[in-house]
Amino acid sequence: MAVLHDTVEAVQGLTGGLRVETDPLDLSGWVTPGALGLPDEGPARQLVERFEAAGFGVNRRAAAASLLLRYGWGAGFHIAAYLACRRVPVLDDAAVRFSASTLIEGVWIRRSRFVGLAGDPLAGGPLWEEAADLAALRRRLLESLVAFTEPLLAEQHRWSRFSRHALWAMVASSWAEQFLTIGQRLGRREDALAEARALLAMDLEIARAAPDLYEVRQGEDSKVCQKRAACCLYFKSPRRHFCASCPIIPEAERLERNRQWVRAYPSATRAAS
Repeated sequence: MAVLHDTVEAVQGLTGGLRVETDPLDLSGWVTPGALGLPDEGPARQLVERFEAAGFGVNRRAAAASLLLRYGWGAGFHIAAYLACRRVPVLDDAAVRFSASTLIEGVWIRRSRFVGLAGDPLAGGPLWEEAADLAALRRRLLESLVAFTEPLLAEQHRWSRFSRHALWAMVASSWAEQFLTIGQRLGRREDALAEARALLAMDLEIARAAPDLYEVRQGEDSKVCQKRAACCLYFKSPRRHFCASCPIIPEAERLERNRQWVRAYPSATRAAS
């Protein structure tokens, strides 16, 4: 399928450590979202055990939060294709792979369709749908992301008894960060920020779980930081660590940690004066 291979090539370098595969040489370690939804057996059980060993899975709720944070990061291909190509992939069959450190490192696209705008040079064919305009395409992006996420989120909610709000907060946080990271690489951070806010506001449940996104300036540099809508519970691990995006920590502490981050990791693109 030409549009798939063209899109994968176009987003190379935009998804960072997330590899996008269509025909991986190494078939070991890949797990389907359906298998991830069975956390008491198979590869999902092994992943939960790795979360526990790393301090992320102190209980079922923490393990579910850790999984959804990582799984949300797996939306990088969807978001990069939308921002860079104005195309939306609909993944009818996919698998994901986790690194030794439990981060998601790959998405294997086994069967897909695409939605795009009129005038796309690769438009047409039975696996292509045309969106009326950018707002309609953004709506289809949200629908595709929800289809990729909802079955796993629902199963993790049932298994962990962690609220849907908290689990959606993990996913929405990762989606927002992917928009910003990819937008930064494209040199279009403000456009990506506006797109993230527009997409997260489209669904009431997701809007309530969306992070607060705000700019932090330090000298000539700036970064967009976030305050999540729910805690990932990592502070209950032996390390007792709070994320800088945690809604529990005081606002002054969060902002100081944000400033430290901006100083430590200057952006390639400086803030507009």
